[in-house]
Amino acid sequence: MKLLIWGVSNVGKTTIGKELAKRLNCKFYDIDDEIVNVYGSIDNFQEIFPNDYDRFDEKEEIMIDIINKENGNFIMAVSPIFSAPVIENILFTNTISIEIIDTPEAIYDRLIFEGVDASDYKEKNKEHYMREIRWDQTASYNLFKNIPKVNINNHGINESVDIVYKYLNDNNYLK
Repeated sequence: MKLLIWGVSNVGKTTIGKELAKRLNCKFYDIDDEIVNVYGSIDNFQEIFPNDYDRFDEKEEIMIDIINKENGNFIMAVSPIFSAPVIENILFTNTISIEIIDTPEAIYDRLIFEGVDASDYKEKNKEHYMREIRWDQTASYNLFKNIPKVNINNHGINESVDIVYKYLNDNNYLK
């Protein structure tokens, strides 16, 4: 099984993917980590590819390279790609895709800020972040419309992994 986990930022793709990979005894990839492996940092990647669509295309190349080279089972967390052609190209690979969804409030609660005034900053800017989360969800709804949704319903990590595992098992992806 080559499973791609899609979703908006902070929905839990990486955390769920890592735990699910442990449970299934398979490799785990995070596309952002793979970008860092190739380009040294996300900042370098963004400097080399200042245009969003160029970045999406390069993410696609890195993902397809892993998909084609990897012979065993793996799970990959896919950072947001808001380009329909890229998503469609990847969906035609020999993979299984799911989108993790959750409430905007649960996603907001997962946001982590560092620094002395981090909690004050987060609370003062809550409406801004809630708007951004809702915008991301709206954009992903249209682009990911052909990807099955798995709603983790504001559950913790263990319950969320159970929900995804059950979805995969119920749909005969775990063989």
